[in-house]
Amino acid sequence: MKLGDVLKKERERKKLTAADTSARLGISVEQYEQMEAGDSPAEEWGPRLALIAIELKTPTSRFISETGKSAQARQFEGQCGKLIKTHREKRGVAQKDLAEKLGISSSEMESVENGSTPLELYAPLLLSFAEVIDQPIFNLFYPCGLPLEKLTDYP
Repeated sequence: MKLGDVLKKERERKKLTAADTSARLGISVEQYEQMEAGDSPAEEWGPRLALIAIELKTPTSRFISETGKSAQARQFEGQCGKLIKTHREKRGVAQKDLAEKLGISSSEMESVENGSTPLELYAPLLLSFAEVIDQPIFNLFYPCGLPLEKLTDYP
């Protein structure tokens, strides 16, 4: 199962159109439809954000805004990366150790923390989507408590 499948199912469950949803997210219908089709960087970066949350034992939304609310997302450039770094340091986890647990290179982890990855665009969109459907953002990546790769469908 893809993240896009979850987005579509949850949007339909709330009886929203793609146009309604994209308007609420502040993106074009085409961009939203790419996310639903699983053809956007959200497929990689959303689940990766959830893994960071698990490793750092921190709510996923706190890597997007200090309050965990989408209204405070994107207040400054590289906000997600800076929040990830702050929480990693607070937990006393070395950057290379977190990279290893995520299965990425140290240089890629550095890019995440420098705010130079697609996470900066897609994490706030996914947090906004979670608020639209009135669910915790983590549930987008672990519906029914299971990671996307272990699900074939869910109710």
